[in-house]
Amino acid sequence: MLSKLILNSYKTLLEISMWLILIGSFVGGWIGKGFIGGILSLVVAFIFCVVTFGAFFVLMDIQSSVKAIKER
Repeated sequence: MLSKLILNSYKTLLEISMWLILIGSFVGGWIGKGFIGGILSLVVAFIFCVVTFGAFFVLMDIQSSVKAIKER
């Protein structure tokens, strides 16, 4: 029970942090260099989030697939 709560919380925490990084980078780029800076920093932050958080999301997807197979 507790392990499921931890896994669900971890997924939510990763998703919230990814959105905060994207929003923060856009705002920072907008303040620093205007609209083009905001868009460029958003693209760079998205690539960073894919590289950093992508493996965790893949592992969570594999876990849910294994759980679905186990329930069959």
